[in-house]
Amino acid sequence: MTATQSEPRPRRLWLKVLLALASVAIAVMWVYAFVFAPRDGVNPVKDQAWTDGAEAVCSTTSQRLNELVFKVEINEGNKATDLPKYVANLDRGYALLAQMIDDIDALPRTSQKAKDIVPRWITDYRIFQEDLRLWIEELRAGRITKFAVSVTDTGVPVEERINTFAVENRIKICSTDYLTA
Repeated sequence: MTATQSEPRPRRLWLKVLLALASVAIAVMWVYAFVFAPRDGVNPVKDQAWTDGAEAVCSTTSQRLNELVFKVEINEGNKATDLPKYVANLDRGYALLAQMIDDIDALPRTSQKAKDIVPRWITDYRIFQEDLRLWIEELRAGRITKFAVSVTDTGVPVEERINTFAVENRIKICSTDYLTA
């Protein structure tokens, strides 16, 4: 062979096989994701009686909380007159929230998943409730601060866990977004 002629490259059969296997694996993954994968998330309790009861409790609470909405922004200028009214509304709202949590906690649970997961959700809601109590105390002391929620041991805000559970169980009315809107 001369220097200008090049040797034919050996076929890289192993590379073609590897690419074909990777393509098949990706195709199988997408078929599973779109056809066979569960769509519920990890939180659904699959206990319709409990879900209906929680939704009813939260709906009633939400209606009562809407009556307490304070439409004035509190600032240093109106703090002396409006902050006490705002705190009084928050106190009533806190009592409604506490009653809602107690009522939901008292609902019977028939599925094992509901028995396992609902108490954790209730615990998260009680943490949210405690955050609210602490914020009300700050406001009562005359310090205008923003409401902040605790972060869980996994680094997720407790409010996010509450709301994810509510959405996955089709009880959006029980999310903090609806109750605090």
